[in-house]
Amino acid sequence: MRSLLWVSWIAAAAACTHAAPVKCPESTAAAVVPSDSPPAPPPRAPELDDHGVISQSQAFLAAIDKADVATFQSMLGVSFVNFQRARFYDAAYFSKALKGRIDRKLPPRSRTCKDERVFRGPNVAIYVGACVEQIPAHADSPSTIYEGWETIAWVPEGGVWKVAHWQGQKGGIEAEREDWNEAYRKSTSFKTTANQHLIDSVRGRKPGLALDVAMGQGRNALYLASQKWRVTGVDISDEGIRMAKEAAAKAKLKLQTVQADNNKYDFGTARWDLVTLIYAGDDPKLVERIKPSIRKGGLFVVEYFHEDATQGTGIGGFATGELAALFADGWKIVKDEVVEDVADWTLRKTKLVRFLAEKQ
Repeated sequence: MRSLLWVSWIAAAAACTHAAPVKCPESTAAAVVPSDSPPAPPPRAPELDDHGVISQSQAFLAAIDKADVATFQSMLGVSFVNFQRARFYDAAYFSKALKGRIDRKLPPRSRTCKDERVFRGPNVAIYVGACVEQIPAHADSPSTIYEGWETIAWVPEGGVWKVAHWQGQKGGIEAEREDWNEAYRKSTSFKTTANQHLIDSVRGRKPGLALDVAMGQGRNALYLASQKWRVTGVDISDEGIRMAKEAAAKAKLKLQTVQADNNKYDFGTARWDLVTLIYAGDDPKLVERIKPSIRKGGLFVVEYFHEDATQGTGIGGFATGELAALFADGWKIVKDEVVEDVADWTLRKTKLVRFLAEKQ
């Protein structure tokens, strides 16, 4: 463009030397010469520290909870998108949804968040928080609580920080239940017959009252029932319980089931002759809660990964001697082994802990 302007000016100046009636500039100083100055930069967004990111994210979520359409829209960037349940939603969709809540006179929601963190990249600040959303009762609808993780990406735009991306992911007990439901429906990476360590542990024992913690599809509970044990299986997964009950009915075995979170289930006191913790985690607090529920002469059977086998996976594992230390008083340690064998869960050869203790 600059070269075209120069050509036009030169052509006009040349025309002044001819007789043709061309209106000429009084002097070359009067000619318009394009500027070499760069365009003014866009306004710079102020620095946003971690506290600011968290504060703005809370304000954004509060606008949604209160159905404050104006505030919600004012915080959105031009490229805003929300991702929920494998679908993308734009600003118009959420604005309409919030207006709908106002039209229906729904009460405002509330939300508390913890474990709030900020991650940064070039020109982006990302908020992640574990939130509990409370939806009040209205008309015939009962109050509801949703647990999940909120992710909000902030970008500088027009001199301020705006929301470019918002995503909610289900969390808490419901998410854990659905994960296990999905695993039991589709996975083929776990053993479906009884655990051999459990079979060896109860061989020759007089059957009594047994509890299978994290029963899953019921492979161990059904084996114990077939050996005349009176079995209760507790699990978070309704799908696992359904499959266990169907298998028990088909085999004409008695099986009592309880759908519950292990962290909230009441194990009782001196209630069980046998408790199994087979591929059900490595939580010492859970172990301590189980111990009082076992009767004198009763057994506690554990098989799980050794901590060396799960480095970097986030699923934990028992250290060598860790369980024996928990059962040092009032228990007879029958077996405390670290072995290399094929795991019931994953079906791969790895390092395992097998433990058996009897209450004295």
